[in-house]
Amino acid sequence: MEVTSIRMNLLNNAGGIKAIGSFSLDDAFAIRGIRVMEDSKGRNFVAFPSRERSNGDYEDIAFPLSKEFYHKITDAIMTEFNRMREEVAAKVSKADQEQTENANEEQAQKETSHRGKGR
Repeated sequence: MEVTSIRMNLLNNAGGIKAIGSFSLDDAFAIRGIRVMEDSKGRNFVAFPSRERSNGDYEDIAFPLSKEFYHKITDAIMTEFNRMREEVAAKVSKADQEQTENANEEQAQKETSHRGKGR
């Protein structure tokens, strides 16, 4: 089986959940409720859909049965998560650069107009 699509929404919060989404296998089976989370050491990991049991523990509802398939899925999800974060960072950087350029242009125009008034 292959991961054929991944859909995620990045979350902009200070909590442990960094993204939520879903993925498809062979364009035939979808799993919803995956999360990219940050652990206490700042490392990101994939959490599969889970539910809380009566004793307060959580158990996964859907999960890969083999270690190899687990890594295949989580690697694909983390690759997409990192790609999306880089895309957002590039957009923010571009917007910051444009804002700085606009502020510099405005400052230059003010300085030019002040010089013209002093004559």
